[in-house]
Amino acid sequence: MKLFASGRNAEEDVYRRLSFDPERNTILDEIAQAKKSIEDAYTKFQNASDPDLIDSYIYEGNAAWKKYEFLLRQMKPVE
Repeated sequence: MKLFASGRNAEEDVYRRLSFDPERNTILDEIAQAKKSIEDAYTKFQNASDPDLIDSYIYEGNAAWKKYEFLLRQMKPVE
């Protein structure tokens, strides 16, 4: 059993599994939400003093950044 598929199809599958509803949201809305998540994580990171919270906000920011990059790649035209 493969846990993660490889190649372009795997990326498309991940995108389908996102809670993307074309009638409610557009990919631009998803990108805006990802940017807001990055900003929120950065703000929380700046205000945190507990080492565990700092780590948590670093992971949260990195996850939001990865999602943002992924969504930007989805916007590029397929060659």
